[in-house]
Order: sequence, then structure tokens, then C-alpha cells
Amino acid sequence: MTFQCRRGPAPDVTFCIYGVMTANFWHCFDADLQTSSTVIVRCLQRMTRGPLLNMDTRESWGPLEFSQSSNWPLHLLDVRLVQDQWTRCSDQAASVSSCAGAALSVPKLRLLHGLLHTDVSTPASELVLRQLDVLQRDDVEPLRGVKNQHFRMMVIGSHMGSNMEPLSMVESCFANAGLSLHATVLGTIYPFPEIMCESFGHCASNRHIDDAVRLLVQQMYRPSWEPQQLLNLLSAGLEDLEQTDLILCAQPMVLCSFLRSLVDQPMLLYQAFPLVGATPKRFRHLLLVQLREVQVSNLRRSTLIAYSEFLAQQVQRQTGQRPQCIRPHSLYALGGKGGAGASTYHPDTVNPRVLLGRLAGWARDGAGAMVQLMEAFAGEMLRPSTSIRLVFLGLSRDASDTVAGIARPFTYNELRRFRAAVYFPWDMGMLLFSELYAIGVPVFLPDRAWVASIIKRMLEYTDFGWWQAREEGSAVALPSSTEVALDWPWFGENSSMAHILSLYDLTDFVRWPYVTTFSSLARMMVALRTADFDSTSRLMLRWNEASLPQSLDILGRTIAAMLDNTTNSPHADASSCV
Repeated sequence: MTFQCRRGPAPDVTFCIYGVMTANFWHCFDADLQTSSTVIVRCLQRMTRGPLLNMDTRESWGPLEFSQSSNWPLHLLDVRLVQDQWTRCSDQAASVSSCAGAALSVPKLRLLHGLLHTDVSTPASELVLRQLDVLQRDDVEPLRGVKNQHFRMMVIGSHMGSNMEPLSMVESCFANAGLSLHATVLGTIYPFPEIMCESFGHCASNRHIDDAVRLLVQQMYRPSWEPQQLLNLLSAGLEDLEQTDLILCAQPMVLCSFLRSLVDQPMLLYQAFPLVGATPKRFRHLLLVQLREVQVSNLRRSTLIAYSEFLAQQVQRQTGQRPQCIRPHSLYALGGKGGAGASTYHPDTVNPRVLLGRLAGWARDGAGAMVQLMEAFAGEMLRPSTSIRLVFLGLSRDASDTVAGIARPFTYNELRRFRAAVYFPWDMGMLLFSELYAIGVPVFLPDRAWVASIIKRMLEYTDFGWWQAREEGSAVALPSSTEVALDWPWFGENSSMAHILSLYDLTDFVRWPYVTTFSSLARMMVALRTADFDSTSRLMLRWNEASLPQSLDILGRTIAAMLDNTTNSPHADASSCV
């Protein structure tokens, strides 16, 4: 890059803020060539962290990222990419002249990080084609060889999703083999304690187990509990577990670690949460040592399962052992009491609505401005060619021609009536995404560049979101052998954009096919206006259908090995994750 600015007339007071940002960007490179490159780094940092970017207060930074609300040639992410390479020069105490000669241009930086815009839809991966082939084979159900016909299972965990996802998969394995399974669910707190009873008919309780889970959730971010306190609660509640054949334990993982040492039954440990979450710092390495032993000692007694490639690699880096990885299928959203007979995609095409979810999690107080901005775009770009209305999850306001809100909880039967969903993730894996995908509602996500900007901004200014990868809450690992070359699977406010992108690329948001992405609000409107929703939904459902047998086979063989010692268990690192 040639870091020279062609000076033109001074901008007047009406010059747009994007032009001000561009002018300030080039002004950073007016530094003397022999000075330290740190001068340029500090100048760029004033742009990415200063008042130019905020446009309001720290609490309201929200949606107005330059790269997403303007067609100005220079985007905020470009500034961050340039800042990253100059930071490397500064760390080496290099001068401006020596760094400028080796620096890459903005187009080359975009190309290097895979950020060049493309309108090409995501193609099916080779894995999809292999799974389509597997689907045609008449495989024997692994559990058919189990001698007993009736089984009881206890599910324990704090989160509805991380309880119901593995439970519905286990139920499917037993049903396919013609076996009876009675499941009891304890400990659910999130999103509210009554949800398991009201939505899925699981109404059991155990005061001591429930209190143990509640203790961990209440101290999730500043844990100070003592081991004896947790042991006393769990020990007092063990009577209900004595008659079960199988235990399925979900988050927090420290709960599963303690239970593993207190009960004799085989146990599935399902990880959808940082391994050391809700664990005091002084106990975290001890927890990892115990979980490593769980992974290597006896697969017929315990199996650790992660639900995404990102979490599988994180577990491998933390314990030295890769877990099984089974992608989420959200079978519970397709039927039964919770699904209310939902089945799959059945949109309202007379009054088409598009659900917008998880926006306030990252936009914060700026979410109101984002709604108004989208309403303006929709009025110009969705009318009169479509009658689509944007329905914002959690929004309470009177409906307009293009915008409405839904503040109450909704059923899966209602979810399948939406024409599509626009989803703004704020963690490395989220329940609603896999539910939408399972039902077949076409999903639209911000592209990698926008998400990376959101992640960076949230890491710099908030303690909210991206918990699975935040280094301050999770970055603990056992010493690794010299041949292990796994990247450090956490990020923080000083992480480079390249590192953030590399971790985000391990998520299902990026890896699952048939997900449409957009680089700006304007492109989002174009995508909604031109999408073939029905065709996309059919492809999503077909991929789910193709990938489900592999997931059920891994899980079925794992359970069969636990319940019947004559069955061979799958490899400890078997995976259906993409």
C-alpha cells in the first residue's frame, strides 16, 4: 500500500461521518518515515475505539458500524485489518518506512482473510454428499442388540436446549430400536424453570439437585462456591438417581464432573458450555484433569460429547483428548408437546413475515435505532415488490406496514409459519439457529466480516456474549505435547481480526450449507426480496435428513456399549459435526 493522501479541498461541516473516518484514516500515515510505527498504531486505535465510532455512548454503540450502514469504500473492518498488521510492526519496534514497504493493500488484506464480497450461495459440502450416500444404506440399529426392553434415564442440566437436544436424540435412538425409555429431567433454570413442564411435559423435581444447579447458575460469572457445599447438595439428592439405567448430564460441566464421581451408572456428558464455566479459578485445572480421565479411562462408563467443531477443538486443546462431536438436530422442535405437532416449514405466504432475532444481545441500547434503520430500508427496498413484514423478537411496539414485534414466548408451531429468519449470533453456537434449521425456516446471517466486527466490538466494550470463546472465562488448558499444533481457541479484546475469523469459521453458522449471508442492511433487503425461500427450505431439510443417520449411529453405538458390554463402542473422537 502506498500510504500517501492526495489532499483536496477541506470538507465542509456537512461532510458525512464516513468521509471523516476516511480522512482520519489517511491522516494517520502522514507520520515521518523514520518515526516508530507505534505512532500509526495509536492513530488507528483512536479511530476504532474513539468517538468517531461510538456516535453516542459506550452503552449505545450498537448497529451503526461503518462497514454495514454505508457503501463508503473504506470500511471499519478494513481499518482494523490495517491496524493489525501495523501492530505487528510496532511489536517489532520497526519504523514507518520499513513497515510501509511490506504492508499489504486493503484489497489484498480482504482477499487474504476471505472477505471479498460474493453473491454466490453456499454450496453443499462434500460431507453432505457422503451423508446422502449413507442414507441409502439399511444399517442395523445399534441398540437392537441390547437385551433389556425398558430403560430409565435421568437428565440433569441448567439449560433447556442443552437438556432437550441430547435427550431428543437419545429418545430417537431408543424409538428406532423399538425400546422403551422413560426420561426424567432435573435442574432446568434457563430460560425459565417452568419451561420443561409447560412445553415438554417434564415436571419432576429434586430439591437438592435443583439447588445444586441453581447455585452454579447464580455464581456463573463470579463463582465462589466450595466443593463441600456442592458435594453435600448432590449427595442429598442421589436417591432419585439410584434406579436409573443411564444418566445424561449437561451444563455446567463441573456439575457433571462431581456427579460422575458420586454415581455408578453410565453417563453421557453433553457439552454446550465452556468446560470450566461456573468453576472458581483455583479449581479449574483440577476439573480438566478429572475430565481428561473421564475421556480416556472407560468409554463404557462415560463419554464426553461436544455439539460443534469449535467446542470439540476447544476440549481437545484443554484436556488433550478430542471428544465425540454430534451436531445438533433439534428434533424436539419437530413434534411432541413442545413442538405442538409443529413438523416442518409451513409458511404463511399470504402475509409473509420474517423473524429477526438475537439483535439486542449485541446492539444493546442501539437496538431501537437498528429497528428504525431497518424500517427505513424495508420501506424503500421491500415495497412495493413484496409484502414481507419484519417481526422483531422481543420488540413491543405498534405494527407498521413493514415492521412488527413479538414480545411473548412462541411455540415451534408458530415458528414454522415464518417465511424466513434473520439471525444475529452473539455466541459460538446458539439454540434458535439449529431450531430454525431443523424446522426448515430459511436463515439469513450477517457475513463473516460483519460478525467479526460485532465480536471485536463486544470484546472491547462489554462482558456480554461469545462466552464459549472469551479468554477471561475459559482460557485454561492442561500442558500440551509438543506435537499438538491446535490454535489457542479463545479470543479477547486484543485479538487480531484474523484470529477472530479463524475461530468463527469453526462454528455451525459458517459450516452449515444453505445459509444466506449479507454484508449490509441494504444487501439483506435485496436477499430477502430475491430469495427462493421454498427451494432453500427443501435443501436445508434434505441436508438434515441426510446427516441425522450418522449422528444417531454414533450416539446409538455409544449407548449400546454402555448398556450392553458385548457391543463395541465407536471411536472416542467419532464425529458428525461439519
